[in-house]
Amino acid sequence: MEWLFLVVGALLVFAIAAAFVGSEAFRLGHETRSAIFDVDEALQEVADALPEAVQARLTYDEVRRLILAALAHLETKGLAAPPGEDERVVGERDEVVIAEDDAVAVVLAAVDHEGLEVADEDAYEVIQALLAHLDRIGALGPPA
Repeated sequence: MEWLFLVVGALLVFAIAAAFVGSEAFRLGHETRSAIFDVDEALQEVADALPEAVQARLTYDEVRRLILAALAHLETKGLAAPPGEDERVVGERDEVVIAEDDAVAVVLAAVDHEGLEVADEDAYEVIQALLAHLDRIGALGPPA
């Protein structure tokens, strides 16, 4: 009789554990992963990825300001959040697609607004390197 209780108890514990693991796996499988973005890490990686001619023309401060302008654009689209805030929305939300030329246009507008002396081609190279970094850390979705 003791063996019967032991077997039923073990089966009950297994069933509860399997249900919990299954429900959590399902939830995590349908939840958008959040990537952690470190500005200093991105600055170093983006600056290193730039062609040598662009590296010679831009300072780290200019690259940082271009990166921050691109991040501000992502925040306005609801795709990024400042530290301490969570950009994830519980439930369904519309997909957001950002065209590469829109991101470049926004960054170029920020360049003009801040009075930076950065060529359009250099800003484009910074954005390309930033997008490669965002892809590497898992912050970008599939291409549209």
